[in-house]
Amino acid sequence: MKEKALQQLYQRIMDCRCPCPGEKTGGILVRDRGNPATRIVFLGEAPGGEEIKQGIPFAGQAGRNLAGYLHLAGLTREDIFIVNTVKCRPTRNNGRANRKPGACEIKYCARWLDEELAILSPGVIVTLGDVALKRLGGGKSMRIGNCHGRPFVLERYAVFPMYHPAAAIYRRALAEVIERDFIKLGNWLREMKQ
Repeated sequence: MKEKALQQLYQRIMDCRCPCPGEKTGGILVRDRGNPATRIVFLGEAPGGEEIKQGIPFAGQAGRNLAGYLHLAGLTREDIFIVNTVKCRPTRNNGRANRKPGACEIKYCARWLDEELAILSPGVIVTLGDVALKRLGGGKSMRIGNCHGRPFVLERYAVFPMYHPAAAIYRRALAEVIERDFIKLGNWLREMKQ
C-alpha cells in the first residue's frame, strides 16, 4: 500500500511545473529510496550531480560516507528510507555545479515532502544538515552546529539532527564529530526499542 502511494506521489512530482529554479531536465530522476516499512527516515537536502547520474540518493563520495556512518550506527540502507527536502537538483554555473537549495525551492517542495512523510509515517527522522533541519521545523533559530547529535520531539516525530555526510568532505575536522553522532544515533535507536 505504501509503495503504491509513493509511486503515485513520485509521478505527480515528476509532473511538477512549479516556477522554482531547480533543474528539471529529464524530469525527477532521483526517486527517494529505502525500506518504506521502516520507521526511520533520513532527510537530506537535494539531489546533486552524482545522484542525478546514478538515480539514487546519496551517491558518490557522500554516499560512501553515509554507508560508513550507517555502519557505525548498526544500520544499512535497507533499514532506513532516504528522502530529500528538495526534489530537483539546485544548480549554478549553467548546471555544472550543485548549490544549496534556496527558500523558494524549499517552499515549493514542502508539499511533496509533507505528503511523503504522511505516507511513510516514520517514528524517527534523522535530519542531515541545516537545510533539512530548518525545513522540518528548526526555523532560522536552530543551526546544525548547535544541536547535532541531540534528539528532540517535533509533533509526532522524534528528530535526530546530524551534519550532512558531505560536510566531512569539505571540513575534515567534522569527520570525527559525525562518527560520534552516528554511534550516538545507534545507541539512541536501540534504547528506544527497549
